[in-house]
Amino acid sequence: MEKLPVLHSIPSPTSHLCGLAWVDGFLWYSDGKESTLYKLDPVNGETLNVHRIPDVNASLSYEGGYLWQVTGEGCLAGPKNVTKIDPESGKVLEVVGLGVDSMYVAGVEVCGEEVWLGLEQKGRLQRRRLHTGEILRDFKAEPRIAGITAVDGSLFYCEFDQQLLVEVDPGTGVELARHLLEGNPTGVTWDGRHVWYNDYSGKKIRKVAPPR
Repeated sequence: MEKLPVLHSIPSPTSHLCGLAWVDGFLWYSDGKESTLYKLDPVNGETLNVHRIPDVNASLSYEGGYLWQVTGEGCLAGPKNVTKIDPESGKVLEVVGLGVDSMYVAGVEVCGEEVWLGLEQKGRLQRRRLHTGEILRDFKAEPRIAGITAVDGSLFYCEFDQQLLVEVDPGTGVELARHLLEGNPTGVTWDGRHVWYNDYSGKKIRKVAPPR
């Protein structure tokens, strides 16, 4: 398995790299220790906006004009929510509990009234109804599953320890491909052409192009 070539990298603004989302040509990045979200220029990494959000933890998503950040107690330490945030003002608009096994949530991708969750240690990839928690699909994944992003009819997730980007069929859960990444990936997002991910060990945000 060959490593995907890195097309571009920018320095992370902090040392605890959590979530990542692509919004209208810019990157949003979250840090769980600082409990802060950063809007970044993807060319040079310049910080353009900063929001402090209570209890930031793990992954970040963008859907329907809003940021959706996993919040709650620390890693594997207690129940998790997904918090809806206005990206312009940083105002918290809604906090949605993630229900059963939420302490294991490491990855999130909100899709309308549904949400994909990656459950770390459990090694599960689940699609649920956002507000009821009803499990619609439940697939096996790698145990150290991290960020999730939807890409042109597929679903990609990162695996931290093995340094992987894994592509799966969102209808069946069948693995379609896996790619080796530089460093240890956490948050991941799609800009319409490329995948961006947080390299925790390298303290970089990196852009790659998995074969399509």
